[in-house]
This record gives sequence, C-alpha cells and structure tokens, in this order.
Amino acid sequence: MSLPSQALEILHHRSLNSPAAFERGLALAARLPEARHAHEADICWIAEGDGPPLLYTRHPAMMIDRLGRRAVMRDCAAGSMWTLEDALAAARGHAVILELKIGKGDRRTALAELVRQAAAHDAPVLIDAFSLDLLTITRELAPEARMSVHTGLYTPQRTTISAVGWPPFQRVQSALLPVNVVSLRLYGAWARMLPQIAAVHAAGLTPHMSRLLTPDELVLGARAPLAAIYADPEPYEAGLEALRSACAERLESSDDLLVRADKAP
Repeated sequence: MSLPSQALEILHHRSLNSPAAFERGLALAARLPEARHAHEADICWIAEGDGPPLLYTRHPAMMIDRLGRRAVMRDCAAGSMWTLEDALAAARGHAVILELKIGKGDRRTALAELVRQAAAHDAPVLIDAFSLDLLTITRELAPEARMSVHTGLYTPQRTTISAVGWPPFQRVQSALLPVNVVSLRLYGAWARMLPQIAAVHAAGLTPHMSRLLTPDELVLGARAPLAAIYADPEPYEAGLEALRSACAERLESSDDLLVRADKAP
C-alpha cells in the first residue's frame, strides 16, 4: 500500500541484529500498515589482519566489547548475529538503518566497505551514529548518503555530541553537522523537545526521535511533527492500538506535517 507523505515511519530498534529479531520485527511491522517501517542494525567491524573488512550486526555491551573474526563467525553461524552482507540480503526490499558502533582496525577501511554494501541495497538506507568522527569519515566517502546523528540536545547554534572519543562530550556548530537527519533523544518533558523539533525543521533537516520507552511516549511521538520514531518491540506491541489510532490521524490529515528538505551538506 502506498502511503501519503505525512505517514509516520516506525524504525524498529535493533530488529536487524539477528535472524530471530528480524523475524519478530517483520511480524510487528505487518500489524501496523498505517505506517512505513524500517529495520535497524547496530554495526561493528574488524578491519585489521590479513582478511578483508568484516562488518557484523551486534550491540556491544560496553564500548570496549570488540570481537575477533573467529568469534564473529561462530556467533553468525549460531544465529545470534549476522554479517552485514547477510543482514542486507535478508532485508532485501526493506528500508534499513545502519547505526555505527565500534570495531577493530582502520575505521576508514571499514566504513568504505559499509558504504559499498549500503549502496548496493535495493531499498532506502540511513547511516546513523552518535560519533561525529564516524559521520564525517562516512560523509567524505559517500557525499550523497542519507545520514543521521543521535543527540540529546539540538539548538540552531549548537548540538551536543556524546560518543567514544575525546572529549567524550562536545558542543559543535549545528550548521556543520554532516547529516540530513537529526535523531533527537527524548529526555525530560515533551515541552523540552518541541523547540528542538522546530529547530531541526528550520535548519532544513528531517527530525526523528529515539528513546521512546513506553507506549504513551510512542503515541506522543507519532502525534508530533516527526518523520520517524524508534520503537522497541515491547512498548510497540503493548501500545499498538493507540499507536494505530495516532498513525491513522496522520493519514487523515491533508497537510504534510514535515519539512521534507532533507538537506545534504
């Protein structure tokens, strides 16, 4: 079913990290045809030694939680994760989000391989990260890619960046962010988030939102002027009927709620 421009997109959090998670994500998406759907994978990498770069889908427990090649292939064979190549093959025809995490070896080499595989996917790909360093390298490698940054605070002047590196927290010029999308993290009251959503629109960027941890927060996100919201399986399933109503309200509107500039740097 073709949906109008005001339709919400649900980003299924971590649903492309393993075969079982993806099966569940597909089933949950099928229950809400009133929204678009995309599936997120956390991407780690190995780009050292004699072998080619190896990218795999895993949410690390700690930022020093880096696997070796043998452990990656063992866990892929066991079905607890995928290589990126296998994940994208399974997700053929589905929009995906690739969130850059951590790895071993040369980052540019690993990200060049990610860009190559993402460019071959047959549906929309959003490359996402907390790290400004990783996003900057990726933008250099892929000037036309759709990319997003996660942040807990966006203003027209400055954006807070929190990621592995030094310093661990940075305040950078918002105009210099190498992204098309700003993924705001819900912290505190919604009154605090609405000016940030407006500022993202005013900058010609597309607003997403994450850290929506309850059914009520998902519904508020669906009713806000956001292009997409991240959803975990449990609150999504628990609040499905209320979420359906909120998505239906958007479909009934004749106006696009969103500024669709999707500005590229």
